Amino acid sequence: MKYCLIFVLLHFFTFAQKTDPFSIELRPRVIDNAKVIVNIEITNHLNRPIDYLEGFLSEYSFNDILLNEKRIVLLYSYEPALQTGFSTIKTAKFNLGNEKPSNFKFNISKVKFFGDNRVFAWHRQAGFIRID
Repeated sequence: MKYCLIFVLLHFFTFAQKTDPFSIELRPRVIDNAKVIVNIEITNHLNRPIDYLEGFLSEYSFNDILLNEKRIVLLYSYEPALQTGFSTIKTAKFNLGNEKPSNFKFNISKVKFFGDNRVFAWHRQAGFIRID
């Protein structure tokens, strides 16, 4: 009986891992040794369609100093909602500096779900936070 109970508990622990509601993938590309094009791809893993999605793309130097930040709206309310398992892609342009290559990070600032008037912010550790 003990072995059965241990097996069931281990089974629950392996499948009870928390998954992120979004997959964020950044792909920087150097163009003509003068500018950097960054493709931002976000995949929806939630069971709800997303109506509006906004965030900030930050450029950091090689020693983690913030150089630049751009607000990017990935999904507007007048566009079709982002369904579960689907992704959206936007592009941002930065100038190429003379130093070592920059690092980029994307933070989601606003999420609005289809059929819901509330606006949320999302953070990896805190989850969804209602802001409006």
